[in-house]
Amino acid sequence: MESSWVVIARAALIAALAIMAGGCGATGASAPAADPTVAAGPSFAGGARVVTNLSQLSAANTTSGLVTNRALIAANPDDGAAVSQQTTDTNLARLYLANPTANLYTGDVKPPPGDTTLLNPKARRYPEFCYPMLRQTLKAAQEIEAAKFGKYALPKEIKPVILRLTMTPRGRLTDIAIEQRSGVAKVDQAMIAACKKGIWAMNPPAGALAANGAYQIRFEGLVQNYSYDLGGEYKYATHVGLALL
Repeated sequence: MESSWVVIARAALIAALAIMAGGCGATGASAPAADPTVAAGPSFAGGARVVTNLSQLSAANTTSGLVTNRALIAANPDDGAAVSQQTTDTNLARLYLANPTANLYTGDVKPPPGDTTLLNPKARRYPEFCYPMLRQTLKAAQEIEAAKFGKYALPKEIKPVILRLTMTPRGRLTDIAIEQRSGVAKVDQAMIAACKKGIWAMNPPAGALAANGAYQIRFEGLVQNYSYDLGGEYKYATHVGLALL
């Protein structure tokens, strides 16, 4: 039989455990008070979260990039191109022969492609004088090609035709000299015939005259295969350019 002291000690231990359990149930269930200065926000992929407490924001300067972008947007997009055109001469061989157009089969009836290019800074100073002559010459060249080339496939190693033209102060073509042949006689002949039809002007600008008192023009014409149809009829990409000397 247990002594009275053992019984009393056991009862005291049971009472102490009961008191501890009650205290944990009363205080442990409640969460610690939240810091009122920090507001929780939703979390996103990569660990990002919404920050509502401004003290948590980074002190880094995040506006410098925006200022740079704004300056780029406000810049004149033509400034760089103008400087490049004033300092760099070009020619049709560099523009088009480095990336020749592949032959394409097509069943459409779209007009053949063509474009015009001013080849030096002096020509670019007088676009209202030069571009009409190029457009006239391009149109004439395309008409001649359609009428006379037929089912002819041009060689891939074709070169630009380069002509030296002389025009009077009143805008009339008087002389054509060949500086470079294309390697295909019918292309050379087509470009010469197109210049005879297209190189003329009304009221040409006096400032574009050469030192000898006439208009001296370097003309370049390049013709490449562009597409062909079921009948074997080819269409050609025609590029024409002009420089004032």
